[in-house]
Amino acid sequence: MEMQELGWDSWFENIYKNDSNREKLLPARITAEYAGCYGAESIRGSLLLSLSGKLRHKSASSKEIPVVGDWVLVSKKISADKLPIIRILPRKTLIARKAAGKANLMQPIAANADYVFIVQGLDANYNIKRLDRYLTAVKNTGVKPVIILNKADLCHECQSRKKETEAAAGGVPVLVLDSISHKGYDSLAPYIMAGKTIAFIGSSGVGKSTIINELGAEKQKTGPVKAKDGKGMHTTTTRRLLKLKNGALLVDTPGMKEFAAWDAADGFSENFADIENIALKCKFTNCKHITEPECAVKEAVRQGIISASRLENYIKLKEELKKRKKNW
Repeated sequence: MEMQELGWDSWFENIYKNDSNREKLLPARITAEYAGCYGAESIRGSLLLSLSGKLRHKSASSKEIPVVGDWVLVSKKISADKLPIIRILPRKTLIARKAAGKANLMQPIAANADYVFIVQGLDANYNIKRLDRYLTAVKNTGVKPVIILNKADLCHECQSRKKETEAAAGGVPVLVLDSISHKGYDSLAPYIMAGKTIAFIGSSGVGKSTIINELGAEKQKTGPVKAKDGKGMHTTTTRRLLKLKNGALLVDTPGMKEFAAWDAADGFSENFADIENIALKCKFTNCKHITEPECAVKEAVRQGIISASRLENYIKLKEELKKRKKNW
């Protein structure tokens, strides 16, 4: 397999060339995470990798541990069953979230993705506030987000929900898919290209694995969804990098019950640029847009420029980020 087929480009090549030990090291891309080891692909084919003792000792946080999509340098020694990972190459992009629980820990999800498909179901799963969390988390990563509204066959309000989503998305592309009739899949073509890496994120049951199957990847398990609340089972249990026949690379991730943005002040401001631009006209520079007089944001809500639910989510997420920053 050629390196370019795995997403290798001149940016990584220049880093590799400047490594003084490159003659002893082989580049490989992480394709799967297992208990205590990693699957990877290289010009030598499939490899099984483990952390070297030195790297394990130096890795003080989860950010310094390999994740699917990472390029790593491994020893060229063939004797070991698992080749040791000597180091991780610098990442172009990293999608991460705050780890579940109270502790302020980062949980990496996928590295070196070009696009991230944020998938929501057009059934009971549809939730604009949840979408705001995903957008806030990914807008400061360097990855280009695309919103996928899936399961159009289960919704009679597709166009109105698409418009609602576009209003909240701030220019992020919004695509509608029907995996039963395959309608809308042609709109994915500009993103599903050879050498490009696309990460799929979303809660359980939104149909990420079904979409990946429809695109022609190795078949992923799919499961039923509860009709009442739109919640699905975790059919994907580990992150994997999958290759399509046309050369595109897809990262399937397990459904996430919660998705709190990690250190996402820039992403927050970008995602809520409409509110923050209007806030510049408020009487008080520290206006919280709750009870303050002459609040331009509340006036925009009254005029229908901003929805009340969007302002409510803005205030809630801003407070969450403020509390998290205080605890760092």
